[in-house]
Amino acid sequence: MINKNIKIHTPSLIIDKKCLLKNIKTMSKYSTANNINIRPHAKSHKISNIAKLQLENGAIGICVATLYEAEVMVKNKIKGVLLTTPITNEHDKERLKKLIVSSKSFMMIVDNSISIKYLESISKNLKNNINVLIDCDIMKIGSNKTSRTGVRSIKEIINIADQINSHKKLNYIGITAYAGDIQHIDNYIERKIETTIRHEYLNKIITNLKKVNLSPKIISGGGTGSHDIDAKSKLYTELQPGSYIYSDAEYDKVSIYKTKPNPYKPGLFVASSIISIIDKNNLIIDAGLKALSTGSKLLPVPSGEFLIGSKYSFMGDEHGKITIPNNCKKPPKLGEIIFIQPSHCDPTVNLYNNCKVITNNEIDDTWEIDARGYL
Repeated sequence: MINKNIKIHTPSLIIDKKCLLKNIKTMSKYSTANNINIRPHAKSHKISNIAKLQLENGAIGICVATLYEAEVMVKNKIKGVLLTTPITNEHDKERLKKLIVSSKSFMMIVDNSISIKYLESISKNLKNNINVLIDCDIMKIGSNKTSRTGVRSIKEIINIADQINSHKKLNYIGITAYAGDIQHIDNYIERKIETTIRHEYLNKIITNLKKVNLSPKIISGGGTGSHDIDAKSKLYTELQPGSYIYSDAEYDKVSIYKTKPNPYKPGLFVASSIISIIDKNNLIIDAGLKALSTGSKLLPVPSGEFLIGSKYSFMGDEHGKITIPNNCKKPPKLGEIIFIQPSHCDPTVNLYNNCKVITNNEIDDTWEIDARGYL
């Protein structure tokens, strides 16, 4: 529990470093025990310092969601960066070239034949080959029938794999298969049923690629919510969990494992001050829409033993309201600092330029959120 008497400006994003490290080590131990690699997704933290901690604790590389995240990670000597979003903008070609030249271990995805031509135009004068994985759409197979990126059929996956494999400047590395729509299904059994449907399709993809001598070296996917089910499927060579390092209000409700409690504890908070008191049950704080993300069905959660049962409400750009229960024995006072757990960690992190790192109730560092934004 972080001490409310800590000296900090508000609103501020803070990381409980002990909790962060424990979460990282827990996932590392899991990957070792289950004989599967971990390539954590940096979209959750956007901090090169954390990426380095993950690599120091067994990760084989780092996933990124944006071109800018990739640039920051490569600049900071992070190895094995996998860009999990297709790049198609003509104006981004020079940036992509620099990435490929700067890191021989950099990898990216494609999901159509046109993107291969895009890479062909980049590769002409490059000494390095471009490492390419095929993004496979396994979300459309589920009950939600939701598609984002990814090749839509096995026939087309094979076609694209063959095109990449026959190109002198492109290295066919493997495939990615991620189902973002299942990560927050709270019940383990329900999540497993839905995940198994995707695994059956993924198995068909792998089998058909093997038949034509295009067996993928890397099969990458999975997330914090599904990583246990994904690992036990024995289909993946590596997993891409992201939010496990912090957890958040959404993941606190997810039964990550079938028979044991969620070991990934909350490590990310927004420090806020009570700036006005409406009445004995309702307090106004200085953390509103600009301090906490709103992209969740859940609301942020007030943290601390004296705030058990309290509720947070958005009250505009700069304000939030804390409603405390009648049985609260020690209500917070005007000017007191309280801590709010974000409902969704990824977009909350993206609201801040830096975060305060706390160890033993003392601020011992400030980390720049150096991969924040787009450029």
